[in-house]
Amino acid sequence: MIQETINDFLEHYRISRESSFLVAVSGGADSISLLHAFKHLGLKIWALHCNFSLRSKESNQDEQFVKQFCEHHAIPHSEKKFDTTAYAQEHGISIEMAARELRYSWFREMKTIKKMDYIAVAHHADDVAETVLINLCRGTGIKGLTGIQPIQGDIIRPLLRCSRTDILAYTRHHHLEYRTDSSNNTLDYVRNKIRHTVIPVFKEINPSFLNTLTENCNNLKETEQIFQYGIRQLQNQILSSEGDELSVDIRKTLAGPAPFTFLYETLKPFGFNKSQIRNILNTHSSVSGKQFESGQHILVKGRSAWQLYPKASLSTVDMRIDAPGKYTIGHQTLSLTLFPVHPKFKIPADSRIACLDADKIIFPLTLRNWQTGDYFYPLGMKRNKKKLSDYFTDQKFGTKQKQDCLLLVSEGEIAWVVGHRPDERFKITPFTQNILMVALQNKEEA
Repeated sequence: MIQETINDFLEHYRISRESSFLVAVSGGADSISLLHAFKHLGLKIWALHCNFSLRSKESNQDEQFVKQFCEHHAIPHSEKKFDTTAYAQEHGISIEMAARELRYSWFREMKTIKKMDYIAVAHHADDVAETVLINLCRGTGIKGLTGIQPIQGDIIRPLLRCSRTDILAYTRHHHLEYRTDSSNNTLDYVRNKIRHTVIPVFKEINPSFLNTLTENCNNLKETEQIFQYGIRQLQNQILSSEGDELSVDIRKTLAGPAPFTFLYETLKPFGFNKSQIRNILNTHSSVSGKQFESGQHILVKGRSAWQLYPKASLSTVDMRIDAPGKYTIGHQTLSLTLFPVHPKFKIPADSRIACLDADKIIFPLTLRNWQTGDYFYPLGMKRNKKKLSDYFTDQKFGTKQKQDCLLLVSEGEIAWVVGHRPDERFKITPFTQNILMVALQNKEEA
């Protein structure tokens, strides 16, 4: 049955029999059966065994067993020993996760070295049942209930239709020896508890439990596809982007079906968890400015939308300017030129250029980001003081636009909201004798 199952798998996924396969072999009944079946189907294979050094002599005995099995059946093979415990401690992850990272990292390395097409692993129907029940206990969306995927890129799992009973029957029929991991019998691990205590109860209730679960997983895979299609349709209606900034329309989100689920599916890829997303959703009627952070992104509640952008895009500037000249700020330059007033001089009609009364400017100047509480006297408002936050609101600044806004400051007073508006106190008057022209340019323009 196992060889037939593998043949059906290759045909269903249109994998050529001329392809080459790395076969992951632990020494257990499932991987030994997979390796044996691949060999007898005449497929091009190379066996890989990982010794994770977790069970002392037993791990070394597993390695020796796999070597001897491969040599007996004339199967090319490679083995590698890992210090899994040290790797887990170094990276602050569980032993199980460490083993997984080490295993697949080496598999991909060997795939390149040996120029193979696929990596075959021996997950079977019982593994699917255990995985689904673990996900159900820990909390999961639909995707977590779809089981283990038969094919993910170059990783294939041809035995998912086979139960452990089928695999053991195959080993008996072909007189295959295999290793039994003693840790599989302890109830210290969640997977083992489900394997030895939970699944037997389900099988008692429904002898065809594995087949039923497999069918449910297949149904849920299609449900997941429909679900993701619906999410994408809503995102097309609700999301907009400009550069690396993503905008989520608040009103449309609330008017759509299941706002929390929509927001979760939209923001989860950016590192936001369920608790944060509940809090984000609760800000829909609050004042603007509430901010949330994930590892690499920041989300800010605006007047009509939640604005999301990467932290790396934020510019933090605090520069001392000692004299006129040219200064580099990221991909831009700030040029300061001092010259006496000329009768024919006209102030350029360009928001990126400010002409200030040089005699009212006191060096050193400071170029910095705006801060809460900043205020200035916008040019033309006859010395009416205005908070910068209010100015941003009036000008309909986006979140990132506010974060990136720079100020040219003289002795603590804002002389120019760079690229936008000079301060009334530093404007040129009929009494001005010297002008300080400040120009913001991209480097390619400079």
